[in-house]
Amino acid sequence: MNPPKKIAYVTLLGRSSWALVNTYYAVVSRGRKPKRVFIFTEEMYRKKVPDVVEAIKTISEAYNFTPEIETIIIPNNSFLEADKKLNALFQRLESENYTIGLDITSGRKALATAAVVQAREFSVDRIIYMALLDFDFPNRPYMMIPRHMQRLKNFLGEGNVE
Repeated sequence: MNPPKKIAYVTLLGRSSWALVNTYYAVVSRGRKPKRVFIFTEEMYRKKVPDVVEAIKTISEAYNFTPEIETIIIPNNSFLEADKKLNALFQRLESENYTIGLDITSGRKALATAAVVQAREFSVDRIIYMALLDFDFPNRPYMMIPRHMQRLKNFLGEGNVE
């Protein structure tokens, strides 16, 4: 019997830090505990990284685990650089026996497109997107947004993740 794969969580930081943090909270609250978290972002969002890292640490600790967190910053609007770095990361994670969860909720098009293109070739077991159904709640913590206003979707076949 093969040992269970370790989980890596790759997330994309764009305009909304809350979108990234709330999606991570939703995924973790449903039992997924990644060993490693990778935050991809563009240069223009670099200043948001420390707060996002702190939020990921806080949420993880509340669920009794401590993932290793790494940030990868690429030039603005650089699909080719994102594609190259995601490919290298996914290759490395696969060679280290990780399964990959990919969160595209907060990512801008260049990052999200590169990530989805690379996901086809590697051990990505879910592509997550959390839709906010009412824009009255965009900048609030996950638990302060009515649950029926949030839809966590796995585009790789599990439908809504409830």
